[in-house]
This record gives sequence, structure tokens and C-alpha cells, in this order.
Amino acid sequence: MLFFEFIRIALGRQETFSHTPSDEEWHELFEEAKQQTLLGIMYEGLCRLSSDQKPPRQLLIDWHASVQKIICDNKRLNHDTVWVSQRWEKLGYRNVILKGQGNALLYPDPMLRVPGDIDIWLDGNRRKIADYIRSHFPNLEVTRIEMEFPVRKDTPIEVHFLPSFLYDPFKDRKMQQYFREQLKKPKQVELPGEGIVNIPNDEMNLVFQLSHIYRHLFYEGIGLRQLLDYYYLSKVLTSTEGENLKKKVLPVIKDLGLTGFCQALMWVLGEIFYMPQEQMLAEPDERRGRFLLSEVMRAGNFGHADERVGNWAEMSRWKRLTWGTRWSWRLIGQYPREVFWHPYYRITQYIWRLINGYL
Repeated sequence: MLFFEFIRIALGRQETFSHTPSDEEWHELFEEAKQQTLLGIMYEGLCRLSSDQKPPRQLLIDWHASVQKIICDNKRLNHDTVWVSQRWEKLGYRNVILKGQGNALLYPDPMLRVPGDIDIWLDGNRRKIADYIRSHFPNLEVTRIEMEFPVRKDTPIEVHFLPSFLYDPFKDRKMQQYFREQLKKPKQVELPGEGIVNIPNDEMNLVFQLSHIYRHLFYEGIGLRQLLDYYYLSKVLTSTEGENLKKKVLPVIKDLGLTGFCQALMWVLGEIFYMPQEQMLAEPDERRGRFLLSEVMRAGNFGHADERVGNWAEMSRWKRLTWGTRWSWRLIGQYPREVFWHPYYRITQYIWRLINGYL
């Protein structure tokens, strides 16, 4: 697939296209890169190409303009990320920035990763945090996992009470216990030109982001940007601490029932990005991997390109439950335990929100 070749060129895993793309193919590559929120990263691929394989001049100009906007957006996100972290620190809440600008630091050029929103995980009582946010923004939706914190005009911010979750209540209990332990030992990083924030340590990040991608398979859909994040995150496994990290992470992944998905993900990362074996957490599973890849290519970034996915925001609560249950059944052959517990999770969360006055 020409688009996958382009990704490998951008990553330095391939030198040239197997054939020179036509003008029409170049426009298709541009649209696919936009859909998968990879325009900035793919621009690095453009810079690697010889002049005879570059796109038409006007498309190159448009691509360059898009990259300049991505750089400006990253500057704003870096500033707002430090700002919101410091705001919660002043209110007495330890916090960790999940994914986002922390992930951007994994890339060769952090300013070329297309930024999204800010996800900040707070260490504190859910009720107190929700009441504080609602005192400024009444009637905001509160879930067990997160709620919005719309204090910046151009930057979506989500406050997380939990980093991720599983439908299976027994596995989920283990996951939350693991995350609470890891919260005590965050990793500090400096966002370019702005300041220092906490992000998950490497061990937790390998588990958390695996579970986050897994969760999106059941919910909104997976985009290539999420997979590329994990590709760069996995590079830590090639460091001197790589083997020790594997020894710590693999038992956790197994205990949470994520081994099969991890093997599927490793196959996809190897197939698309040519990720080397020494960078992989587990042995690739081609059968599961091919299914996962087909879902990724149908969904686009967060399922925005998937015609099978309805407008979740406009659904009633009952329709969300019934539609979500039917939607998850496509995964029954891959991840039966999570599919089985999905309706239970939806119902118990509805009851929890009803009891706590969050409906």
C-alpha cells in the first residue's frame, strides 16, 4: 500500500516509493494523512524524497502551510499544558499529563506531531474535583473516568479521575490498583520553551497506552497516530533498561488480560512501520493483527472516518447502551471476556451516575 510506504519513508525505514506517485495519488496521500492526523510526520517523508518523487508544487505549498499551523498549535498546547498542570498543583492536586504533549517528546521533532486535547490525571477525591469544576461550569457531564474542564477557549481539556479502564470488573480492579501505585513515581519532562510537567513513567506508559488503544477499539476507533505514538514509545525497549522493562510490564499485561491484544498490536506495528523485533513487547500474532489493521484503516483517527459508527453525542443513554453492546459484538471472536462484561459495565455506570446525581 502506497500510504504505508510513505509512512516508512517518513520514519526512515524505507528510502523511496516503489513507484513514483501520480498527481492523483499524491492528493489521495495528502487526504489520508489528514484523516489519520499524520500530516506533520509525513512532511518529514516529503523532505526525504528525491525531487523526481515529490508531489505537485501547489500540494507541496498546501502541505507546508498545514505544517506551520501544526507547529503553532503545538506551541499553544505546550503552553496550556504547563498552565493547567500548575493550576491544579496550586489547588493541591498532584497531576500527570496523559499522552498528548508528553507523547510528542518521543518524536524526532515534537512540533510535527498533530496535537489533540489535554488529558490531565488528578490525584484526589472525584467528588471534590467534580464539584469544583461544576462550580465554574454547571451541568457538565461527569463519568467515572473523566469530565471536561473548558477553561481555555481553543484547547479542549479533560480531567481524568482514572487513566483508563476495563469492562471486566475483576481485571479493572487490578488495573486501577496498578495505576495508583504508578502515580507515586511519575516522570518529569520539559515541554519546549514552557516548563516542566509530570507524565507516566516508562513502565506505566507501556501498559496505559496499550490499554488506551485497546479501549478505543471497543469505542470510537483507532487511528494511526495512536499506533505511531506506541511505536515511538516502544523505542525505550531498545535502551539498556529495555529487558528490565519487559520483565516488569509483561506480567502486568498478562494479569490484565491484554496479552492477545498486545500481540496483535505488535504485528501491526511490524507490518506498517517495520518495527524491529527487539522493539516489540511480545511475539506478534498475525491473525489478531490482520483484524486489528482492518479496523484501524476503516476507522481513521478516533473513528471519524468509520461509516459504521453513529453520532455518539446525539444518542440517548439507552441507545448508547444498546448500540454500544451491539458494536462490541464484532469483537466477540477476538476478546470475548471484555465483550461479555460490556453491558454490565454500562448498566453499573448508569446506576453510579444516577446515585451520585451526575445524570
